Amino acid sequence: MRSAILVVLFALACGGGGRPLTAKPASSSMLMPALEVRLLTGASWSPVDARGQVVVLEVWATYCKPCREAFPRLDRLAKTPGVTVIGLAVDDDDAAVATFLAEVPVEFAIARTTEDAAAQAPLSITRLPTVIVLDRAGRVRYRGEELDAAQQARLPALVEGLLAE
Repeated sequence: MRSAILVVLFALACGGGGRPLTAKPASSSMLMPALEVRLLTGASWSPVDARGQVVVLEVWATYCKPCREAFPRLDRLAKTPGVTVIGLAVDDDDAAVATFLAEVPVEFAIARTTEDAAAQAPLSITRLPTVIVLDRAGRVRYRGEELDAAQQARLPALVEGLLAE
């Protein structure tokens, strides 16, 4: 019995407790500040371009193991109607990003910036991966840092809730 309790406590501490990710209420959420990033395709992208869609912005790096693990889930999420997923790499090395994407191919759009730029407003990234979820109006409804696999697995439910609004 004691070992079962310890397993449950460990799972809860590691994010495996099954608790849903919770979106902030729309009434207390701010619009995403102005942001424009350059996609690997050469085009620019801004959250304004995706108004009417739920946006999942995943800030990641090639050296981040949880980022690598999240990519297949994010790729499946990107296939959901009404959802736009953007992966924002904070690597300085083009070759490292290309190698990463060859090993973990995805269909969602990838953009690039530097760690220094990502650390500044409006993103203010301090830990990876960081997930920012915007509702259809462009409001920041969820921001999570260092999401583990269990939390990443609950991201689709949060997105589905926002799609239903």
